[in-house]
Amino acid sequence: MPRLPGSSPMKPWLGICLAALLIIPALGGAAETGDRADPPETHGVVRAPLPGPNPRWLFTAPTRKNQNGRASSLLVLTADGKFHIPLLGGQSAKKDLLWERNPIPSDLTVEVPPADLGGGRLAGPGRDGFFVIVNTQAREWRFVGPSVPLSHLSRPVGLARGAAAAVGQDGSILLFQDSENGWHETHRIAPGSADLPSAALGDALLMAADLDGDGRKELIVPAAPSGRYRHGVLGDAIEPTEIRVFRLEGDKLRLLAFFPAGGDGVFEALGALAADLDGDGREEILITRSDSAGGAAHLVLALRDGKPVVKARGWPTGSGGRWSHLLGAFDVDRSGLKVLAVETPHLAGSLLALRMLPGELRVRARRSGFTTHTIGSRNLWQFALLRRGGLTEVVLQERSRNRLAALALVGNRWLLRWTLPLSSPVLSNIVSGDFDGDGREDLALADAGGRLLFLLSSWR
Repeated sequence: MPRLPGSSPMKPWLGICLAALLIIPALGGAAETGDRADPPETHGVVRAPLPGPNPRWLFTAPTRKNQNGRASSLLVLTADGKFHIPLLGGQSAKKDLLWERNPIPSDLTVEVPPADLGGGRLAGPGRDGFFVIVNTQAREWRFVGPSVPLSHLSRPVGLARGAAAAVGQDGSILLFQDSENGWHETHRIAPGSADLPSAALGDALLMAADLDGDGRKELIVPAAPSGRYRHGVLGDAIEPTEIRVFRLEGDKLRLLAFFPAGGDGVFEALGALAADLDGDGREEILITRSDSAGGAAHLVLALRDGKPVVKARGWPTGSGGRWSHLLGAFDVDRSGLKVLAVETPHLAGSLLALRMLPGELRVRARRSGFTTHTIGSRNLWQFALLRRGGLTEVVLQERSRNRLAALALVGNRWLLRWTLPLSSPVLSNIVSGDFDGDGREDLALADAGGRLLFLLSSWR
């Protein structure tokens, strides 16, 4: 490059600094020793259009043989409520992506993903408020007329084999059970009743977990919605102010316990998560509490003698209007479960690994520059775990949303393992699984341009 008259040659160290400044934005944050920014060398990248409306949700399903004899374990739910099945196994890896000819129809709404009831069955609210069960293996679907229409924005949950709970448009809780005569409603808890003084959250993501260690799952419901905390990052500014726990007894639900947010706080979440963090055989509730003074803080609630107690809490984000996206608890480094979260995903976007100590969720690793959420969206699943090369990678978008990134927890820090350019931001959830049948994990997502992106181990 020619020099201007009177200028001096560029110092070597200055060139290195400028190069580093160019690299740092591409990595979503400051580069660290050991980072790698190339695509994964173990997987091939496949970008493909979908024969139909925009894809909304992706699901893993039990592996089966389709009509062409190829294994498939991925389902793509499109905006019209149909399930499309890509053919990803065998020699299809070396050709253009093929699809099963006839998608599986359903009447499901697509505002939130349906619940996985096991055995290839997915359930959710239908467009007319019916409870819809789709058997993706048998390619069958069933409609159950509830006593009140189901909320289009709420995701049901399976409680046991042949039992599921859902939320009605009026904030009631409905129990559905399967019998010789098929699925039917067996119980409804109406708002204003003794067990549900206020309504369930209209866009609740119901959760089931074994909180008392008896081998049966309890129902965890966000309830008592309020507009007193006006942050509004999760679709609206209505947040639950209490968590209610119900036990399945025969064909009814009975209130077991409840836990209020307290003060002027809310649970800034659409639903709780659960995990057995201490290995005692009883799952704990993971939830995010927010208030105008401290912002968001993660809580671990345990059921003791029939009452929920705070077993551990994390440090708050520092001020009101700052949210932290709780991802769940995962063993990402083979040393036990860690609680993962992305603190302020709309600002710094710090990926956290939290370790539970007596009374405290302590940060073990933090790294900024990443996101798992868009303001106003009810999509809370824009991340996945991918087992590759002997490590577990957390896959999510960089803060700019123009790259996919994978990080592994090594010691007390997050190591960047690979990145991949995105033609447009992620729209769907991100899922991992063995989609091509070669015994190794793959990755799939749909972007805002209506295209699917696959990372397939057999396509390398």
